[in-house]
Amino acid sequence: MSEILSILVVDDDPSMASSLTEILDIKGFEVRAANSGAEALQILRDHPVDVMLTDVRMPDMNGVELYRATRKTHPNLRTFLMTAYAADDIIQKGMAEGIKTVFTKPVDIDLLVSILSACKRLAEGGKGER
Repeated sequence: MSEILSILVVDDDPSMASSLTEILDIKGFEVRAANSGAEALQILRDHPVDVMLTDVRMPDMNGVELYRATRKTHPNLRTFLMTAYAADDIIQKGMAEGIKTVFTKPVDIDLLVSILSACKRLAEGGKGER
């Protein structure tokens, strides 16, 4: 992991992806954005990241399907889901498959930054699971 935590924000709402990208950039993270699962996979081929923050419901593939696709090529990628639907079956499947964090939209930026900072500290110490 580099000195700066690298994050991929994936959301089919371009304004949401752009807003989160700008905020996280200001907070000192290296951030890329994608507006679809396919675009996210392409970015990951060219630019590995430490954390992926993905919307649950997207037209081409949902966040859990994207998580599954990345597990093959990026098994250590921490993946967090974002959703406006707290009781979504897709989220339950993701949790059963290993996703540990789900943010409810609108995302609490202070909480997100706190968790991302903890990820960075854990990685630097060589501890924690992905």
